[in-house]
Amino acid sequence: MSEPQAIGAKEQTRTMRPYEGEQKEVSINGDTPRITLRLANPSTNQLVERSLIAAGGPGRDAPPWLRPFFSLRVQLMFTYTLVLVLVVILISMLTYKQASSPTIVLITLGVTVVGIGLAYLLTTLLLRPLWRVTDAAQAIAIGDLKQRDRLPLRLPPQDEVDRLAGSLNEMVTRLEHAEEMQRASERRFQRFFSDASHQLRTPLTSIRGFTEVLMRGAKDDPETALRVLKRMKSESERMTSLINDILTLARLDEHTALKKQYVNLVELATEGIEQAKGRNKDGRTITLKRITQKNTGLQADKERLKQLLFVLLDNALKHGRAGTNGIVTLQLDKHDNQAIIRVIDNGEGISKEDMGHIFDSFYRGHQPAAAVNGGIPVVGTGLGLTIAAAIVRAHNGTISAQSESGKGTEFTVTLPCID
Repeated sequence: MSEPQAIGAKEQTRTMRPYEGEQKEVSINGDTPRITLRLANPSTNQLVERSLIAAGGPGRDAPPWLRPFFSLRVQLMFTYTLVLVLVVILISMLTYKQASSPTIVLITLGVTVVGIGLAYLLTTLLLRPLWRVTDAAQAIAIGDLKQRDRLPLRLPPQDEVDRLAGSLNEMVTRLEHAEEMQRASERRFQRFFSDASHQLRTPLTSIRGFTEVLMRGAKDDPETALRVLKRMKSESERMTSLINDILTLARLDEHTALKKQYVNLVELATEGIEQAKGRNKDGRTITLKRITQKNTGLQADKERLKQLLFVLLDNALKHGRAGTNGIVTLQLDKHDNQAIIRVIDNGEGISKEDMGHIFDSFYRGHQPAAAVNGGIPVVGTGLGLTIAAAIVRAHNGTISAQSESGKGTEFTVTLPCID
């Protein structure tokens, strides 16, 4: 097979999947085990058999009676026997003049038979750990990762077989970790998909209900029609916001390249504070406090950082203390070439039960007491802090939260500085 053909066959096999209607087969031909998978090409649904152990090599076209001689045990036995026969012949030639020919022949045959027996026994004992590694590797290859317990592990490694077993054991550990991560990712996706479907269904159901109200005659009453249309507009805006948040999360999870540029964090924070003051309608105090006078320049996506500050400040406005007693503070600091952003409010805080889930998708937690936000229920998509965490991760930073009941909440973000 030429090199382009081999590469093409490799790529074709990579895109295939195991055929669901057939099980994986293990076929044993002499001393050469083969593991054959029956695969289905997803584009043509054509069944193709692939061997996990390459079919090439010296025994590919050999007749059945010759295949056992390609076993490592047989090859070692042949080598030991050949050496033994040569040694016996040499000794016989040296002692030829001291004994009769029949005696020499009998001694030669006896020594040869005993030597072959000992060689067979020693070869079997020496190859037993390798057979265990081979059997475990074959079981692991067809998906039974629990067979790693059959690997002959000795610490520290004593020989090449121990090192091979240790390498296989490490490989299985990585495979198990990868499988666990895949299962966790699938669970998160299923939960996210279910929550997103539920969140989208709610405004759609509301819009449908308002439409039916209009169709039943509410459109003839201008006041009622206007009120229903405003509710429909509110629900559609909520759905639009939710869809935009989902798209933002999807782009961040896909590791889309960020449009990085030099960003002056002080200027960005000042702009964020002005926007927060514009959204604030209850007279609470919103301030920017610089702990350090050092430069805090970042190489970052400016629009994403704007979104990060918007989310954190909006969260403080929604869950912080309402009215003139409410205080929201945005602090900027720098330590060990890391820019530190803190958003602090003096609300009722986050309960211990909710603290471990505040960055989860669609998690809203327990609503605070009515006095905290003037009795107005907090409305949101439940994705704000999830997006904030994704933005911070995309910039190789960290985000955390601290909260005390009755004293408020503090979110801390660290991002690498470039000056």
